[in-house]
Amino acid sequence: MRTNEITCPCCKARITINMENGNILHHEEFKKGPAQFDDFLSAQKSRKEAIAQKFEESKLKSQTRLKSIEEKIAWAQKRDQNLDP
Repeated sequence: MRTNEITCPCCKARITINMENGNILHHEEFKKGPAQFDDFLSAQKSRKEAIAQKFEESKLKSQTRLKSIEEKIAWAQKRDQNLDP
């Protein structure tokens, strides 16, 4: 019996195939080792920076919206004063 062992490029699982009939004889899932603490810290730091950036963008958007509302109120007050005899 001729067999061939291949590694899946997507999930990195190892598969043993019978070359004569194409049946899968064995499937071994890729076992990822424990996460490294340094990798975790760098991921959290980048996440923290992304959250801070989103907060600043939201704050600027809120300020722009408030300024627009204040301009509309001022315009409406001027219009209202011009309409009063």
